[in-house]
Amino acid sequence: MTEPEITVDKSAEENGLANMVAELLRANVESSDYKKRVFSRMMGSVGLTATDAEVSLTLVFDRGSCVAHDGVLPGTKACVTADSDSILELSNVRVVGGLPWLFDEKGRAVVSKVLKKAIRIRGLLRHPVTLTRLAIVLSVN
Repeated sequence: MTEPEITVDKSAEENGLANMVAELLRANVESSDYKKRVFSRMMGSVGLTATDAEVSLTLVFDRGSCVAHDGVLPGTKACVTADSDSILELSNVRVVGGLPWLFDEKGRAVVSKVLKKAIRIRGLLRHPVTLTRLAIVLSVN
């Protein structure tokens, strides 16, 4: 397996969210063989928008590489929109058996925000594998 490559595109160098997410991905993938294997299978793109900071990014995955771009790129099918704190909370959800664990306090808090539309996830039904893999590689647990 080749080493994961996680970069921030020139367009996103000034995007604090893009840099933070790229660093989180690097740290998580480097610290876990399981997350490295999941990362190496990821294809497609996911947008993240922090409404309070008025900043967005697109993570473009290509089997072992990821580039963070500024803004949500056209054609991005899966997108998570929330305030900055809620986006960070997503990384605290535990992963059990390869799926986000929604039955503890942190998981229930995220579910509650999704139901209240404080966290909006576009593409959840059409791209569940991509979003589940993203949850795995972003999870700090």
